Amino acid sequence: MKSLKMIQNTFRVFKKLSMLAMIVSFIAAGTALLGLLCVIDWQSEGMLGFGRSVMAFTGATSLEPAICALLSDIVLALTDGFLFLFAWRYFKTEHADGTPFTHSGADQIRSLGIKTIVMPLVAVIISAVIYSCFGVTNTPDWSNAVSVVLGIVLILASLVFHYGAELEMRVKEDSR
Repeated sequence: MKSLKMIQNTFRVFKKLSMLAMIVSFIAAGTALLGLLCVIDWQSEGMLGFGRSVMAFTGATSLEPAICALLSDIVLALTDGFLFLFAWRYFKTEHADGTPFTHSGADQIRSLGIKTIVMPLVAVIISAVIYSCFGVTNTPDWSNAVSVVLGIVLILASLVFHYGAELEMRVKEDSR
């Protein structure tokens, strides 16, 4: 049972880290949205006067690349925030169950693995469409290799957790 306690403590730490990362991601999305509003205000010669600072921060030399960068940042940050939310929900469920070796937990981690592969890919596609709609050709270098590998690892972990849940059920049945 010492190993299970260590697993629980590790998952508790990851639960807190996923909550922190989720909050930071949503704050980043909100900051990008605020920057977008400042750029739009500057373009329409509004009174806020933050538009030039935001454009300098994004590295854009004109309005379209700044808007593209900020819209893309919003999409990518929201995607990360929601993925961290799903991870936090898994850790919360695992903590309540007291073990990662449950069928529902394994299903939840498999779902998280699939979302980890698909959601960043969709976010990159949306970002590319945004850049294309504004006619901006110098797009950032988006790579989803890390999310694909992480998603595969989560799916494989779900298989191990399913197997562990089956073993626990067999032990319970044999002890009767």
